[in-house]
Amino acid sequence: MIDRINKVESLKQSPLFTSLPQEALEKIAAKAKMRQFFPDETVVWQGKASDSLYLIINGIVAVKKIIASGKEQIFAYLMAGNTFGEVGILENQPRSATVSALSDVDVLVIQRDDFIQMMYDYPQIGIGLCKMLGKYLVESNRRQTRASKKARLILVFSLTPNAGGTNIGNSLARILHAQTKQTTVYTEYPTPQNLISDLNIRKRAKIYNHNAGYDILLSQDENTDLPLSARLTLFLDTMMSDYENIIITLKNQTYIDENLAMLLEFVNQIIIVSPPLEEAMHVVPKLQKQIRDHVRSDEATIFTIINRCSPEHEKTKIKAGSDFDVPYIPNLPLLVDSEDANYKIPRPIEEMLGAIIDRLERTHQIGVFIPSTISVDKPIDTTKYVEQTLKFLAERFGGATSKEAKGVWNSEKAGLVDEKVYVVHTYVTQKDMNKYLDEVVDYIKMLKVELQQEAMALEIDKKMTII
Repeated sequence: MIDRINKVESLKQSPLFTSLPQEALEKIAAKAKMRQFFPDETVVWQGKASDSLYLIINGIVAVKKIIASGKEQIFAYLMAGNTFGEVGILENQPRSATVSALSDVDVLVIQRDDFIQMMYDYPQIGIGLCKMLGKYLVESNRRQTRASKKARLILVFSLTPNAGGTNIGNSLARILHAQTKQTTVYTEYPTPQNLISDLNIRKRAKIYNHNAGYDILLSQDENTDLPLSARLTLFLDTMMSDYENIIITLKNQTYIDENLAMLLEFVNQIIIVSPPLEEAMHVVPKLQKQIRDHVRSDEATIFTIINRCSPEHEKTKIKAGSDFDVPYIPNLPLLVDSEDANYKIPRPIEEMLGAIIDRLERTHQIGVFIPSTISVDKPIDTTKYVEQTLKFLAERFGGATSKEAKGVWNSEKAGLVDEKVYVVHTYVTQKDMNKYLDEVVDYIKMLKVELQQEAMALEIDKKMTII
């Protein structure tokens, strides 16, 4: 059972309560009740009275709704730190969804009358709730807008004039069109005019039809009497209506302005391309942070590429942190060469972009931690369980990888246990997450029994939960 101190620490993890002073947290903890639910047990039922707010301390719950066909549809998974029931309490309306435990779940429960009184006593809670509900509304509108636009949008940030963003963006368009057989367009922002000389185009046209089957947009100059933000909105609406894949290279762009913030509302992937120069790489973490402020991790992925596009960069040492490091490629083909029937994208670039495309809709991450002990602290070769887990995840999500790590945890029986662990990771789509996460949890429960463990660790989108 969670004691008062742990209740207070749990409250601090929620945006609703994190700004409250210690004294207030103590008072709320005194009123909050601890409840535990077992797998498949219903926490709240759709249609029932909204009489409590729930704060998840540990475990995973599934949020489900009965849809028109009478079947249940999973809308979300919530884990430690998440709350549910806030909207129903304010509106005094029946529950809008059923919430059920996917694993063993610990929650703090605050009764409606207590919560309303807390908002009177501590206005910070009301402010936090307003922010939370505002965020829900913005995200709901964003999801509806994104759902109405079926196109994929990929932005390539080319941090310096010679970073190689044009080559990478154009190659990405070529490979994506070849793999998906879908309408694809490539262009550059704020102006694509350099593409005209890069392609050696003599006859001006708005759209250039590349021999490889995709289009290159050479002009965005319509409606020049409108503000840039309005022109950009119209441009994006047109592109998303006409194409299924849109790749835009942002030349020499090192920060997010209000116009790019609008693009980020619809982006599926962000690729940051930098040469191995200290002044350019110094910008990368700042840019990443700005991007993360505008996108959800479950809707878009960010990749960083170190591109050694000059011979003087061939052996430059860099700090770890990039996702890909493209070696210097002598005699790198020019953009105009890509029209040749025998043109081939250099293998390092082709392999890198293939891996990026494979992650295009896999915006969630699942990690299963396999111990190297049995019965808490007895060493055992668990290689077969790693292989089994790789196969299990690959069959459901299309692939998985494993790596060795070091783990330390506190056992009720044996005290502090220091051991080698294997982490098996996979990247998954939202659809597959909703379809298979319950199977993943059941699989971990099976491993827990076979390995005679007190608990097993599951990581979802970099948030750890204990099974």
